[in-house]
Amino acid sequence: MSIPPLMTFQEDFLSGKLITKEYVHFSEIDCPELDIWIGRVVRSISLEFLHEILFTILSELLVNGCKANGKRVFFSEQGLDLWNEKDYARGISLYKDEFGHHRKRVFSSLEKSNYSISLSTMYKEDFIEFRVCNNAKILPEEKNRIVRRVQASTKYKNINDAYRESVDNEESSGLGIVLIHILLRNSGIPNQFFELVTGEDYTEVIIRIPKQLIPKDSQSRIKDLLIREVNSLPPLPAQINKLIMIAKKKDVTFQEIATEAEKDPAISAEIIKIANSPLFGVHKSIVSVFEGVKRIGLKNLESIFLTLGAKKILNSRYAKQVLVWTHSFKTSMYVKFLLEEKRKHIQLLETATIAALLHDLGRMVLLSLDLSQVNQIRVLRSDDNTEISEWVEEYTVGTTHSEIGYLISDKWHFPDEILDVIRFHHKPWQCKSRNNILCQIIYLADILANIGKGKGNYFTVEPEVLDYFEIHSEKEFREMQDRFKVKFEEHREEYQNLFI
Repeated sequence: MSIPPLMTFQEDFLSGKLITKEYVHFSEIDCPELDIWIGRVVRSISLEFLHEILFTILSELLVNGCKANGKRVFFSEQGLDLWNEKDYARGISLYKDEFGHHRKRVFSSLEKSNYSISLSTMYKEDFIEFRVCNNAKILPEEKNRIVRRVQASTKYKNINDAYRESVDNEESSGLGIVLIHILLRNSGIPNQFFELVTGEDYTEVIIRIPKQLIPKDSQSRIKDLLIREVNSLPPLPAQINKLIMIAKKKDVTFQEIATEAEKDPAISAEIIKIANSPLFGVHKSIVSVFEGVKRIGLKNLESIFLTLGAKKILNSRYAKQVLVWTHSFKTSMYVKFLLEEKRKHIQLLETATIAALLHDLGRMVLLSLDLSQVNQIRVLRSDDNTEISEWVEEYTVGTTHSEIGYLISDKWHFPDEILDVIRFHHKPWQCKSRNNILCQIIYLADILANIGKGKGNYFTVEPEVLDYFEIHSEKEFREMQDRFKVKFEEHREEYQNLFI
């Protein structure tokens, strides 16, 4: 199955259409294609944090299904009865040796057989369903093994515990079942969402990802807490608002803005610091507010003043602001590297670099929920895990940092281009305005800047975006990321205190 364009895929998926791909053996399990396919599912429904987990789980199930089919063909070739206990005990060790040393021969035999395995997904009202179906009846021993592994998985906190106990020393498939349950459970998805269904001529594993992990009324209460938190944010400082209004005037001069900015020593210092930062290239150091305003440029001043106002309020209110500003500056620099290297939309360079500084404002609120709010989330989930990831938290709460950031930026009357970037920087294809390209730029730069944290790779990027920026292979993508990383490290000391 070739992967259709994202919008076509989303339309089919969200309409409840069953999307299926057929496999015969391992070599047909195209990891890049599977990665893209899963990426399009999770991006359609804002479950990006499950991307790598689902890839691991579905790959494991597909491989196990292919191994099971290979075993059936091998037993038949050897004249052994798969359903006979003695034949099974004798044949399984022979099959392990055959598969380990002559895998291509196993593949060749499978191609001549009637065995196949299918992977399908469907969007339903309360959950997303994945089915891995093998057109072969499961053996009692295989079924018992799976049941034992499902039961055993409850005692392990992580996959390392399972490895240490050497869960399966016969066919090595049992550990995969344990892995699946550990991954689902650690993602907040309980074991009842894994189901094994068998029939006379098929074996099917069903995984259902619930859209909500807590009741709607409880989720609504938490969302209300977040909305109240956003509503409680004060307006931008009066002097910042005054500077924004002056910067919007058609006939304004640099001197007029500089004179007003100089009335506040803190704002004056920030303007000089930003003007001397890598955001505006490598220049001779400037020391006056007038020179700083001139370097920043009239078209960028409104956004810079908004950034300074947001910094003043958020830094005084949230403990995790350093993490967000650090990543935002890195993304901003990656935007600069991307546009300068690709020479695409270079006219958007300054707008995009500044918008990138503000794209993650909502994360400050989400990462810095006060203790009572965090406890409410954990109690409602019945979860003792204190290491809840940001995306799992979003999934639980039922809103995203993009949505929270949009509420904040709308409250402070940010310009449309920044509103769109904040709202759509993870889903630029949903931006229908003229700012779509701006959102694509920051989407790609954000992923490149996050790779070191294990959040994304070449195959998690929407292919149309890669094509647009003429990145045609994983090698090209990695080399670009390496170049940007080296260039960014050159400026690390310069950004350390820029927004802190």
